[in-house]
Amino acid sequence: MVRNLLEKRRSRRKEERFVVEGPHLVEEALLRSFRASEGKAGDLIDFVVYAQRFPVLEKLKEQGIDCYKVSREQFADLSGVETPQGILAVVKERPYGLRDVLQAAVPLVVVCAGVQDPGNLGTIIRTADAVGASGVVLTRGTVDLYNPKALRSTMGSVFHLPIVQADEAAEALGELKKRRVRIIAADAAAKKDHYAADYKLPCAILVGNEGAGLDKEVLALADEAVRIPMPGKAESLNVGISTAVILYEALRQRKERRKT
Repeated sequence: MVRNLLEKRRSRRKEERFVVEGPHLVEEALLRSFRASEGKAGDLIDFVVYAQRFPVLEKLKEQGIDCYKVSREQFADLSGVETPQGILAVVKERPYGLRDVLQAAVPLVVVCAGVQDPGNLGTIIRTADAVGASGVVLTRGTVDLYNPKALRSTMGSVFHLPIVQADEAAEALGELKKRRVRIIAADAAAKKDHYAADYKLPCAILVGNEGAGLDKEVLALADEAVRIPMPGKAESLNVGISTAVILYEALRQRKERRKT
C-alpha cells in the first residue's frame, strides 16, 4: 500500500490517502490532526512506519495511532527518497472546496493552472502560507498535490492552509469571480508591471505552466494581467519565484493599507 501511494497518483486518488516522510512532515500531520479534531488526532493519520525512534513517536502513540517498527533495510524499500529519514505516515486526504479559501475577510488566493514541476508547486504553497494567503486552488493539468517531491517542497505548509483540487480552470475562476474575487494573471507578455496592480481587495493570483504559461482561454478570463519587470539579462523566472514576487507585493500593499 505504501509503495503504491508513493508511486501512483491513481492509487492516491482512489484511496484518498497520501504518504509523508520525515519527522518534520509527520509532526506537521499530527498537528493538523489536532487542529482538525479539537485536541485529538482522530483518524486523520492511518498509521506510521519507522526504523528509528523520534520524539514524535510518543505523541503519536498517545493518540492511539498504530506505529510499526521495521528494519532500516525494510524502510529503505518503502521509502520514496534516496536518503530515507526513518519515519513515514499514511495520512487521509482532507478535501477542501472553494468556500474554504474564501473564509478570510479579504481573500488572497493563488490559482495554479498547469504548473507541472512538483518543486515549483511546493514552493508556491509554502510561499502562499508564508504571506498568509487564504488558500491555493489547483486546476486540471497541475501536478498532483500529493506527489512526494511536491509534499517535501511544501515543508509542511500543505497542512497549514486550504488547498482545493478543482477540475476545469474556467469553472473555478468563474466561481471566484461570482464571489467578487478579482483575477490577476501572471503573464510575461502583459503591459502592466506587477506592482501597479491593486491587491488590497479580494483577489486571486493566476499562474500557469512553466514553459507555455497560461492557455489563451484561461488568460482571457482574468480581469487583468501583470508581468514582473526584469531589467537584467535573465529571460525569465520560474513560476515558483514569480508567484512569490507577486504574493509579497500583495502582502506589502495590504500591510500599507492597514497602516492608513
